[in-house]
Amino acid sequence: METNEKNIVMKNNIIIKAKYNISTLENRIFLMLLYKLQKKNDDIIKCEISHEEFKTIIKKKQTSSVDSISDLLVNLRKQSIYFKDEEGWGEYGFINGFKYIKSRKTFKIEASKEIHTYIRRYLETGYTPINLAIFFGLINSNAQRFYDLLRLWSGTKSIINYRIDELKELLMIENKYDRYNDFKRRVILPAIKELNDTGYFEIDIKENKVGRKVDSIDFIVKDLDKRKYFTKDSIVNEVAKVSELQDCAVTLDEDKSLHVKYETNEKVKVDTEIFVPDETVFAKGALRSFKKDFKHIDFKNEYMERAFDDAVMITLDRDDVETIKATSYKFFKTTLDNKIEEYKLEEQKDQKYKKELEKYW
Repeated sequence: METNEKNIVMKNNIIIKAKYNISTLENRIFLMLLYKLQKKNDDIIKCEISHEEFKTIIKKKQTSSVDSISDLLVNLRKQSIYFKDEEGWGEYGFINGFKYIKSRKTFKIEASKEIHTYIRRYLETGYTPINLAIFFGLINSNAQRFYDLLRLWSGTKSIINYRIDELKELLMIENKYDRYNDFKRRVILPAIKELNDTGYFEIDIKENKVGRKVDSIDFIVKDLDKRKYFTKDSIVNEVAKVSELQDCAVTLDEDKSLHVKYETNEKVKVDTEIFVPDETVFAKGALRSFKKDFKHIDFKNEYMERAFDDAVMITLDRDDVETIKATSYKFFKTTLDNKIEEYKLEEQKDQKYKKELEKYW
């Protein structure tokens, strides 16, 4: 399979936030499987990947033979992936099995039921567009995971926070790197360097301490890859149903205004014409920060206005204040970011329901 900028997987966020630990080649195979299943978009949990297609993502001859690919698939079948819901973590498989069809030089692979369900229902739970051309070029398995985990939020946030214990849990390395400096040196820095070297990211990190211990990391991210890959006419042939999102308040287009410089002496131009549902809830400094941080959101949209109202109510009640000042703004911003994601999903579901009504009534 020739990978180009239109080879995109709309990866279910549930899969991105899963726990698993597989090799670089196994992760490439897994993503190609997701791509094939999503492109078919039917109830069949099997797909075929030719030997030649495998060779496009496994470059070395010693690992791209039929026997070597079979070994990789065996390993993938034996590995577990863990999905979390309100009841806790559940353990599942990546694939159920496979066989090589010699006459067609093709591998027939059967995905697990859970994987097939999530890759088809990405609109219902939220998704992140994964560019295969970038992903397949990564040689560090941790860089692959950080690509997903940062891109999960980079469309709506420029500062993405993860706790150290959360990252270790998702990467399934809880029992490794007891010293933070070792974790940083062996995992974080090599992954971030490789992502920066792609030319599609500019990432820096800021460590947050509780006492003397680093508790979390702020990833300051510029995602330079676009987030909309298809026109309305071509989208049907590439990835099913993505066109349903085109009328949402926050589109898949990356807003150019998110490319903010982080030098402390740089002045960022703020659009004073941005619509704010209720300016009276902000102190002067907090209002300026709000206009800068959320200028890409249309709060005239009813769903985004509801997200705003919820975030304001939660912040005011939490701090028992009547206005949001600098001391409360960080909490408000995080709350609003989460509420925006929540209401985006609600809007998508409502639009899907309306289209079904129009179709049948």
